Amino acid sequence: MGSRAGRSAQGRGRRRGRPVGLVALVSLSLAGLGLTASALSLSGCRATPADTTIPGGRVPRKKGSGAAPTMERPKAAIGEPTPAIAILEREVSRNLAALKSDELEEPAYFLAYDLVARSQLWLEAEGGQVVRERMDSDRSVDVDVRVGSPLLDNGHTQGGNYGPGNGLGTGLPVSISDDPLALSQALWVITEEQYRDAVDALSLAENSEQLRSQEDEEVSPDFSEEEPLVHVEPPQGVDLEALAAAWEPKIREVSAILGDDPQVLESGVVFLVTVDNRTFVNSEGTKIQSSMSRLRVMLSAETQAEDGMHLERFESFEVHSPEQLPSLGELSETAARLRRELLALREAPLAEPYIGPAVLSGRAAGVFFHEVFGHRLEGHRQKDDLEGQTFADMLGQKVLPTFLDMIDDPTVALLDGQPLSGHYYVDDEGVKAQKTVLVSKGKLKGFLLGRSPVLPFRKSNGHGRRERGNQVVARQGNLIVSSRKTIPEGKLRAELIAEVKRQGKPYGLWFTDIQGGYTITDRSGPQAFKVLPLMVYRVWPDGRPDELVRGADIVGTPIAAFETIVATGDEPGIFNGMCGAESGDVPVSAVSPSLLLRALEIEKASHDRDKPPLLPAPPLELRGRSARDAGPGGRR
Repeated sequence: MGSRAGRSAQGRGRRRGRPVGLVALVSLSLAGLGLTASALSLSGCRATPADTTIPGGRVPRKKGSGAAPTMERPKAAIGEPTPAIAILEREVSRNLAALKSDELEEPAYFLAYDLVARSQLWLEAEGGQVVRERMDSDRSVDVDVRVGSPLLDNGHTQGGNYGPGNGLGTGLPVSISDDPLALSQALWVITEEQYRDAVDALSLAENSEQLRSQEDEEVSPDFSEEEPLVHVEPPQGVDLEALAAAWEPKIREVSAILGDDPQVLESGVVFLVTVDNRTFVNSEGTKIQSSMSRLRVMLSAETQAEDGMHLERFESFEVHSPEQLPSLGELSETAARLRRELLALREAPLAEPYIGPAVLSGRAAGVFFHEVFGHRLEGHRQKDDLEGQTFADMLGQKVLPTFLDMIDDPTVALLDGQPLSGHYYVDDEGVKAQKTVLVSKGKLKGFLLGRSPVLPFRKSNGHGRRERGNQVVARQGNLIVSSRKTIPEGKLRAELIAEVKRQGKPYGLWFTDIQGGYTITDRSGPQAFKVLPLMVYRVWPDGRPDELVRGADIVGTPIAAFETIVATGDEPGIFNGMCGAESGDVPVSAVSPSLLLRALEIEKASHDRDKPPLLPAPPLELRGRSARDAGPGGRR
């Protein structure tokens, strides 16, 4: 992410899906990749690149090998239940029995406790020095109470409001130990509050439905019936002290390389480790004990052009375990490359509004599908009358070129050895993660579903997800696109130039890197998207060298954009990131081959007109010192 933070707006001004990279390094004029709390609903994403070329072809294949890719779907390790499961199970039974009392005006019919213990390490370095080091642990609980019936309950969407106050999701801190009295006391207090909120929310939902025009068609229920699941993994632990000791000198050295130029105004390297151990119990008999570790190394740098435009380069590495982390050599090379690209951007000419042939390469194509298509297939959006519901009535119809397939498969942990951030075994409603076919031969086959089903589907497919403290909604996991009409990567440029000549355009566009994007799905606004590229080149048909430009945003509407896809490359790349939407920030991945499009529209990006710094930069002899020159090694 970076040293700056920006979160998507929630509620009516919510943002759909901004894969965010460090916590959110970008805060744009539209409220950091989304609009401010207004009548628009959008989602936006920020990349944490894992720009490995992951195979393509009819079914993606290893680069140059012709072999099918290795999709690793490991089985979860089997562990022993911790005391927390027994405590939650007892409290669910005791509290629901009281809330089902006939003396209550609105008895509860469902109760779930979701307890998450988090340990986290944050190391941050700038200019060869550590500026932040923090280790902490906490534990929070989400209490979900449902009143009414599965057909209509307090989870019923009311104007797209998925925020707090309806009895679903709290994220309140509780004791970090499994003390029975402390946990029981906290659950007692929070459950009481959530039940009262649930009753109020149900009353509003019932009144709202009475005022709505009634249609003859069958209505999708608010909550699905699911079989109980027992899934117990051993708790995970990571030695944060040892990782901090090993990685402090590394990020110091890499940060010195990244910021080693007077024109680099801000830069930083962050090493972030998050370990979540989760205990989930509901009144249906589901008992989950699961764990997730995420380790991230994030590099960001910023400069300012003479016309005032702020420019940045960002890259990160995201893995599941310490042994998958990049080497110091790889990080150093990345830092030097980002610095060179940043300085090149500073001197690059401004892009002009344009529509014409283009190639989205590497992870840029993954973000394109994630933002433009993936969010529109999330199940709850098909039920919300405020949503655009672009594809709600298009099951079985052509929505993509016939040579494209799309699945979402959270069960895949590694794709040809590359970790995928959207991997999980069980979703946040206690439903087993499932491979879901979304598009086959260009035709829409399904939606991403949590326990708020969309007819004709009546069951969850394991895509109910949330960040702590939020209500669960359907979200993407690992979105994977494959193609039957491929062009070798080495020939994509020639095909782009040929398309430019056919159309008589002065040049084509080649997008090699993006910082994220957002999409508007609320029907009160245009059903549009914006993807925010970082590295964009003009490709000239007369043989001139490609020209780097700055200040271009990709814009368009989804159905029109998909119709212009001509073919794909044969070496898809991976986008790893954090996606922010109604249920908070969740890790996601998008895998796609490069895309050749007949027409892609860009517009000028907004930017400040502030003058560059007036004060001179510190002397060069004080800048860019490596960690080895900065004094004794080791930790502060």
